[in-house]
Amino acid sequence: MSSSKKGQIESAKIVIGEVFSRFWFRIPDYQRAYVWGKDEISELIDDVNYASEHNPEGQYFLGSMVLRKATRITDGVSFEEYELLDGQQRLTTLMLMLACIRDRVVDDKLKGACREMLFQEENKWKKIPGRNRIVYDIRDNVGAFIERYIKTDDGSRSMDLSGIAASKNLSLANMAAGMQTIHASFDDTGRFPTAADFDRFVGYLLNNALFIYVSTEDLDDAFRLFTILNDRGIPLSNSDILKAKNLGAISKESERIKWAEYWEEVEGEMGRDEFDRFLSLVRTIYVKDKAREGLLKEFDERIYGTKPPLLALGTDSFEAVKAYKDAFDEAIQFDGLPASLGNAYRNRINVMRRGLPATDWIPPVLAWYRKFKAQKLLDLIERIDNKFSADWIVQLTPTQRISNMNDVLKAIESAKTPDDVLASKVFDFDRKQLMALLDGAIYGRRFARYVLLRLEYLLASHAAPLNLPDEISVEHILPQTPGKTSQWLKDFTEEQREAWLHRLGNLMLLSRRKNTSLGNLDFADKRVRYFEDRVESLPNSQRLLALGAFTLSDLESRHQDLLNRLAGSYGVKP
Repeated sequence: MSSSKKGQIESAKIVIGEVFSRFWFRIPDYQRAYVWGKDEISELIDDVNYASEHNPEGQYFLGSMVLRKATRITDGVSFEEYELLDGQQRLTTLMLMLACIRDRVVDDKLKGACREMLFQEENKWKKIPGRNRIVYDIRDNVGAFIERYIKTDDGSRSMDLSGIAASKNLSLANMAAGMQTIHASFDDTGRFPTAADFDRFVGYLLNNALFIYVSTEDLDDAFRLFTILNDRGIPLSNSDILKAKNLGAISKESERIKWAEYWEEVEGEMGRDEFDRFLSLVRTIYVKDKAREGLLKEFDERIYGTKPPLLALGTDSFEAVKAYKDAFDEAIQFDGLPASLGNAYRNRINVMRRGLPATDWIPPVLAWYRKFKAQKLLDLIERIDNKFSADWIVQLTPTQRISNMNDVLKAIESAKTPDDVLASKVFDFDRKQLMALLDGAIYGRRFARYVLLRLEYLLASHAAPLNLPDEISVEHILPQTPGKTSQWLKDFTEEQREAWLHRLGNLMLLSRRKNTSLGNLDFADKRVRYFEDRVESLPNSQRLLALGAFTLSDLESRHQDLLNRLAGSYGVKP
């Protein structure tokens, strides 16, 4: 171990038996929930077991721990404690594993050894405090869980764990499920045919499996290490690192606890990947430019690194994330959205989320909602939908589409009233080119599905939510390959089929629930056997069921009607 002078970083490798006998750990308030699942736990057990069998004298590297060393006093006893910044997932799993080992072995001495690694009895003469080996700062419910199911003999075998594993508390659910996974692995005779095999595994785990740890007393150094090292198995997410950086800028403990709890709740609700994507939306709102680096570097250089910073580290950043998360919940997820907006707004958002190729249109909605709430929100979403979809259909590049949405953001930021934004030229688009493309062959184009979804919206009454099927396909009415004796060949010449096959009037949306081989039937049969029960929630597609035939004139009439409806929705005179 290196010297441990204040300000210096010490490092060493340490086996698990020593980790749980020499160190006191605290999981600080800025840590994420315990997220390991069956796959990660089973893989760890299998890897250690394989190493114990095939390389019993060797060492097994578990990963790294990043620690901040501090001095703590409990009941007048002073001792060194380590805040765990990186390595929580693996260390918590090992704690669960020790509880399961204790409850599986029958030898009292072995049980006692496990108890001592999980909980240190007080010894005033040796100035040893009584406490759990690992303490979780902000999760009182985790502390209670440890007392009942980890510290207590046979707690890991409790029947209560099945119910806890199904709960919404992310850490507790994963801990409970984790112990069930561990016991199932230990009881698997394929892994451990005999008691001797299990004893070999435990001995190897405690004496040969090791961490490399780095420790410092300086919080800035600790956070720096936190941002560059990952857990083995589950890397630190962008949200983890941003949380740590911002919590490190808050000195008041109660504030740190409040925001750490909030962050963990949001991450648990959204999932790590989705939360990272949400933070990218927040980045866009502030930067108003195309992302040129990874999310963390964007925050560091283009939000925190500007003079003055667009956001300050700490409480300012947390409050901003919360404000935009609240806006997202209401305006995009409809949780708390004013009833006055009705289903027209909700249905439009759902069509946009289902049909548009990206989410670059969401930041302007969030910025508007934070500034103006629900004032003229439907008017805004109609303009954003028109602008974004038109730019996409006329084949502006992704870079240009992003730039145009950023212009909308700038207009919202500078506006004093909603009308200032709505009257802006940032919503202009090439109407002539748009309508020319919509009037042509659109089947096979990426935007075809969106255009048909938009028509479903336009033809809906909005008396109720638009119930779109989970899986939707774009279908031809006049089939691509009609049979040689088909009525289609009598009603349409080859030139007419070629001219109309892939155009708007010949296309419809269907749910994917029937054999597509029926798609070549004549219209009368196709309508009943192929269309009828696949369009129940699709207003535009339902209109076809009223037709007894589908001739060229029917197709032309349908095409012109749909084209006119689209034109009207884009503010284009038919």
